[in-house]
Amino acid sequence: MEAMTMQYRPFGATDLKVSAIGLGCAQLGSSSTEYAVRVVQRALDLGVTYMDVARGYRDAEVKIGLALQGRPRESVVLATKTSGKTRDDAWQHIQESLQRLSTDYVDVCHLHGLRQGGDMDQRLGAGGAIEALMQAKEEGLVRHIGCTSHRWEALVEAIERFPFEAILVPMNFVEPEPLKTLIPLCQERGVGVTIMKPVATGLLPAALALKWLLNQPIATAVPGATTMEESEENALVGHRPIVLTDGEQAQIEALRLGYERSRCRVCGFCAPCPQGIGVSGHLGTDVMYDHYRTMGPEGFRAFDWSREAVERDLASRREDIAAIESCDHCGQCEARCPYGLPVMEMLPRMLPAMRDMVAYYEEYLSQ
Repeated sequence: MEAMTMQYRPFGATDLKVSAIGLGCAQLGSSSTEYAVRVVQRALDLGVTYMDVARGYRDAEVKIGLALQGRPRESVVLATKTSGKTRDDAWQHIQESLQRLSTDYVDVCHLHGLRQGGDMDQRLGAGGAIEALMQAKEEGLVRHIGCTSHRWEALVEAIERFPFEAILVPMNFVEPEPLKTLIPLCQERGVGVTIMKPVATGLLPAALALKWLLNQPIATAVPGATTMEESEENALVGHRPIVLTDGEQAQIEALRLGYERSRCRVCGFCAPCPQGIGVSGHLGTDVMYDHYRTMGPEGFRAFDWSREAVERDLASRREDIAAIESCDHCGQCEARCPYGLPVMEMLPRMLPAMRDMVAYYEEYLSQ
């Protein structure tokens, strides 16, 4: 018999409890305000309490603030991020996020996209962004300090250098690497573990991928949701038993084998491309392309998109197409890729969909 309520888990050593399935809010910036607000409210009605957003996710923070109007602030755990490197920049970002979210505090503020080397040295050093987060915590504007990265190794180093209380890292059954070192370290230190890219940017069956994750030692997974249907499907996984059947285990293994040589891990080792192609951005984190692939051409055209999102993606999409078309097959990306991905085959396969997206954008904006 299925449980009818959301599962909640401790968030590391903090005093927070969070829904096992949260909501990744990057994709809220793509749809109209009215539709995005409805997506958030539907997730909340289904017991989702953890909202993962960032100041850099276009107007997603504003939409969450609108969706939370009339609800008790303490009923939701809000996590946002700053990409600022200096104390002053990060302090400004925190103030802007609070204003956009229409709240007096956020439960978690992350250093966004930490990288090893000079980036981490600057942000964790004197005058760095970490000082703004520490001051904000002292003043009650931020309850807990966290960090995010697409590379689990960077988060291991970050935790060793500063007592972070939360992390956000990509993980799914094709990309289970954080289970080896990072997550055991988080368990030892009482760090709340949040998982992004839980369905590999739309490649994996959401219900199965999320169920697998709920069997891992994490606090919450934050799949993105653009449509109402996605919001509901994701949230309801947290209402159900999490024991994997033999058939599901076999399906997971088959999918893992199928995608291990075609799923970009966004590690960035392939960069830089001599032709300026943002390889990992296209293959691993291209949100609008994922929408097109998931919805299909007809569904993509029928969706209630934000005009601003369409205008922005049209400009960059044209540049992306030209960059991919300029590939001279030098092979540097494939030589650097630690996962052996056939990058020079994968990128051109994206072009037909990208060209159709541009045609739709031009039609949409001409109306």
